Amino acid sequence: MLALLALFASLVRRRLNQTRKARHLDKILRRYKLDEVRSIVIPDGIGGLMELDRLILTDRGLLIIETYPMNGHLFGAEQIDQWTQIIDGRSFKFANPLHHIQNAKYALQPLAPKIPIFYRVIFTGHCDFPKGKPDNVSTVQSLEQDLQAILEAPKMSGGSVNVWERILRIGRKNGQVD
Repeated sequence: MLALLALFASLVRRRLNQTRKARHLDKILRRYKLDEVRSIVIPDGIGGLMELDRLILTDRGLLIIETYPMNGHLFGAEQIDQWTQIIDGRSFKFANPLHHIQNAKYALQPLAPKIPIFYRVIFTGHCDFPKGKPDNVSTVQSLEQDLQAILEAPKMSGGSVNVWERILRIGRKNGQVD
């Protein structure tokens, strides 16, 4: 009975920590966004579809966000196909998340011509990059500083709302057609 209670307490603590980090992430992003859509599926430009975790309209352009709830030491670089996670002395390989988000940027460009498109992969777990964090990658702790470049970009002209509405018409939210 005590083991079950300890397991339950551990699961509740983990869930509360994830919720706290999600709220912190939302708080950081709030100062950038004019509008946001989550889990939007857009044409990939080569006859298929791709899902974006979060797409945010800012006064500087579009911001694509992909989040990964990973813990441990992470090792990767922009040109490496497989990144490595080391946790509890064990090593795990995973696909370079920058490849997907860069493809998302290329897929969005025809839908949003002349609109700057920024992207960021955010690791939301307890993690670090001992050999250096690649460009366009953040942890929740580094996100605010990493997004400063967006605030320094020039503001867009008024046509961005029309582009945003077009993307929402073309995209499917949560796998559903509106």
